[in-house]
Amino acid sequence: MTQIVLQNSIDTMQMNVLRGLFNSWNVAIEFREEEKLETKSLTQRFARTRGMWKDYDIDAKQLRRDAWGTEKLLQK
Repeated sequence: MTQIVLQNSIDTMQMNVLRGLFNSWNVAIEFREEEKLETKSLTQRFARTRGMWKDYDIDAKQLRRDAWGTEKLLQK
């Protein structure tokens, strides 16, 4: 079986045109509409990390220095 996947929703008229085209070639056609998966927003994903670092003494400047190695660059 070969599948053709349409990336965008189509209206009834467009479905009828496709059905007529494939029927003219004696090809059986079936339309199935899939539900979109809900994507979590950035806020929802970020909220899951809340409290992750509560037991650590974290400083944004220190994190940047560690991540980017800015101290090493400044010493040269």
